[in-house]
Amino acid sequence: MINCQYFIIYVSISLSATYNINMKILLALLGGASALFLAMGIARFAFTPVLPLMQTDFSFSDTVSGALASINYLGYLLGAIYARYLSGSNSSYRFFIISIPINLILVALMFFPSYPLWYAARILSGFFSAVAFVMSAEFIMDYLARVNKPSMMGMIYSGIGAGMVLSGLTVPILSNYFNSSEIWLWLAGLSLIPAFFAVYFTPRPVAKTASPAVSKSVNRLIYILSASYLLEGFAYIITGTFISVMVLRGTGSVMLSGYVWVIAGLGAVFITPLWPVFARRVGIANAIITAFAVQTFAIAAPIISDGVFITMVGAAGYGGTFLGIVSMTLAYGRQISPGGTTTAVLTVFFSLGQIIGPLVAGYAADITGGFQIPVMIASFAAAAGGFLIYLVKKGNHNFHE
Repeated sequence: MINCQYFIIYVSISLSATYNINMKILLALLGGASALFLAMGIARFAFTPVLPLMQTDFSFSDTVSGALASINYLGYLLGAIYARYLSGSNSSYRFFIISIPINLILVALMFFPSYPLWYAARILSGFFSAVAFVMSAEFIMDYLARVNKPSMMGMIYSGIGAGMVLSGLTVPILSNYFNSSEIWLWLAGLSLIPAFFAVYFTPRPVAKTASPAVSKSVNRLIYILSASYLLEGFAYIITGTFISVMVLRGTGSVMLSGYVWVIAGLGAVFITPLWPVFARRVGIANAIITAFAVQTFAIAAPIISDGVFITMVGAAGYGGTFLGIVSMTLAYGRQISPGGTTTAVLTVFFSLGQIIGPLVAGYAADITGGFQIPVMIASFAAAAGGFLIYLVKKGNHNFHE
């Protein structure tokens, strides 16, 4: 069985020569990427390729699918809010370490075929994945700033893509031998090594000085940036939740429904680290706007053409942009307002979009009999998110004049 941790190591080593990263920095990046591999790539996003199998095994509707997704994002919202108050405290690292094995256990609990247990596991998984995401992102961001390598932040988000690749590759293969419940146990087992790396290599935070007061102009920019991030959460999660279901219904192939998620994951692994390089050339705001433009068309790919090739190209574009937007938006937020809670505030808004998206998409799919309308809404939301970044860029330029 392929362990996609090798993808993380490959990306880290290949880029380390370019940026002259020593082994200590490389291991810190590996720790952060491994935390996101488990907490996001598996605990959250493995739901996408497993979902059509669960629907087949247990015969539940798209509305139930959307509810299972949204309750996970409700947990993510609560976790992001908690992480905001946890940020900078003495207990933040300890709580991060605890969140790693808890995420692993919650993946395994999906083995039990019980709706109440599924809902409980998904909301708790959302909570602890948010804590792991926000804390690891802050720890790595601060660490890279201390060693003067902030441009390397995008590398840890490849861990999410690696988790997507792992689930997308293994779920179709495992489905030939195991039911959807047993597949969750396999995914938990395959995540043991990344969990160890996350606990062992993620750097401890250092004590911070008090953040400076934030002006009203900066606050306004952060709220516009947060609105853009909310739209990204809404747009990307509709595709992220239902793309495998759409492919399965369109082609009847379980293998293709899993492999479309592999393509998205590969896009995330190999393209995400390139966005910071692009941002340094054109400016971070222009890079985010470009990513939103690409994502707008990538999300719409399944309704532009029902061909497998166009769908796969769209999946690669989707995977290659959503983590780029995540990493660059968080970096842009810290650039505008360096306060320690900026990451958590943005994540709260992102979570709101993730909660609304699957509920709207699942309900719309049930009443219209397909995903064309939800996909169109998601594509328009991505375009609107890019426009808001333009407003932030314009406001930030005026503020610094």
